[in-house]
Amino acid sequence: MDREKVTVAALKPLDLVIGAGVSAASSSTKFNVLSDKLYDGVKSLLRHMYDNNGDLTGEGLEYIPVKGGVLFVSNHQSWNDVKVIAATCPRRLRFAAKSEYRDWPILRHLITVSDSTYLDLDGNSAGMNQAVEALRAGKALVVFPEGSIPGEANSMRAEIEADTGLLPGSADVIKLAIAAQVPIVPIGISGTGASLPPELVPRLELLQWPKSVPVTVKYGKPIKFDKYHGKQSTPATLKKLTKSLMRSISSLVDHSRSYIPLQVPKAALPQYEKLGVLLLHGFTSSVRTIDGMVPLLKKNKIPYRLPVLRGHGTHYRDLAGVTADDWYQDAEAALLDLGKEVDRVVVVGLSMGGLVALNLGMRHADKIAGLVTLAAALRFKDPLTPLTPLISSFIKSWPSPPAFNDPSLTHTCENYPKFMTDAFSSLFDYAKQTEQNLARVKVPLCVLHSKRDQVIAPIAANIIYRDVSSSHREIHWFKKTGHEMGQDLERDAVFAQTMQFIGKFVKSKKSKKSKKKV
Repeated sequence: MDREKVTVAALKPLDLVIGAGVSAASSSTKFNVLSDKLYDGVKSLLRHMYDNNGDLTGEGLEYIPVKGGVLFVSNHQSWNDVKVIAATCPRRLRFAAKSEYRDWPILRHLITVSDSTYLDLDGNSAGMNQAVEALRAGKALVVFPEGSIPGEANSMRAEIEADTGLLPGSADVIKLAIAAQVPIVPIGISGTGASLPPELVPRLELLQWPKSVPVTVKYGKPIKFDKYHGKQSTPATLKKLTKSLMRSISSLVDHSRSYIPLQVPKAALPQYEKLGVLLLHGFTSSVRTIDGMVPLLKKNKIPYRLPVLRGHGTHYRDLAGVTADDWYQDAEAALLDLGKEVDRVVVVGLSMGGLVALNLGMRHADKIAGLVTLAAALRFKDPLTPLTPLISSFIKSWPSPPAFNDPSLTHTCENYPKFMTDAFSSLFDYAKQTEQNLARVKVPLCVLHSKRDQVIAPIAANIIYRDVSSSHREIHWFKKTGHEMGQDLERDAVFAQTMQFIGKFVKSKKSKKSKKKV
């Protein structure tokens, strides 16, 4: 179930009612007066709320121009960013919104009544012209140059730039300031990502209350572009100015207070001359679900191990009496064996193998370069799963759930058609234990999961990503594949992403030659 779509559908009736009122108000000759009064009222309520909670601080307010057109340019961590900027800034603000919000219930009406504008940072001339007019008329406009919140929609959190901890900025922001001949006031927001990350709103992938954490909105010195006014700026100049602006914004942010604490600039990952890969299959799976990685590893001359974990590779009845300790011991033996011929190992684990990989990371950090989890079995979709310990006492086996979205694979796969319930009960307990100890994982981590996983709930990926202590962590989402990510519809993309992560730990030949010269 797509919770976001369900929520949008549920809000439609209220949206129609509000829309009728907004339509009537916007046609009035006194709309601007009404808009300003509404803005002042909402700001007063926000200010009162934050003052009572004592969790919002505004800094650098002396840098804000008292009058005249000004472009406020901020980092973007959360849907709370608009509220905290409005609550701290003494100016009457308008906000630049993406055009896709025209279809969002209620939000679209708030954009209208606040006299804000739609502006896609993709060179759309209509939106740019409207924004330029507003700025030349002396209005203050807020723009988020990243274009999205890291982790929202298609903006992967791993796409942030190492030197700023932010998504790449749009050069259209600089174009806008130059065209309107107004200064830019950079803003750094700290804390909102931890209080309300996009995983909560709007995606509703984590069902929990927003956290009450301190939030700081820090305004920087105005940046002027007088020498560029009336001139045609080259792409190289715009790129340079945009990069400088993003660094200015980043310098105002306390990145340690982000949803995922960051050290900026991000340190480069360690690289090794001899890197190995340990591949771990899932519960009831055969090695075929993960051995598509083998040709890629051979091509790159990377040693590997692909153990058959206990109870697998024969008949499903051989899972009887097998426990998570057995799977861990088999994987650990393969890790230690591979470790004899390489400097470090990247462990790639599918489903159950993902849990084992996380536990290896907790106990053998000195031997592991990084971890890749594919649909790690942390949270199961089946609501009957918690009853497994009880069921296993009188039902010895159970049919395996569908794990492919490509129907042709259902008939050719080598996975067990059933599983022994006592073995699954051990896996279920193992998942709970692993979740409780995620903070012990400190090695670099790459989490891969599908939105259409039929077996493991996507929230599992979010929990792993959120709760580990790894200074380097990535999360990547897929939209078509089923649970068996190593065989299903997006198999090639899954393996490409995995190899990309593995490649970050491989010392290049160029580095080796430079070392020899020294």
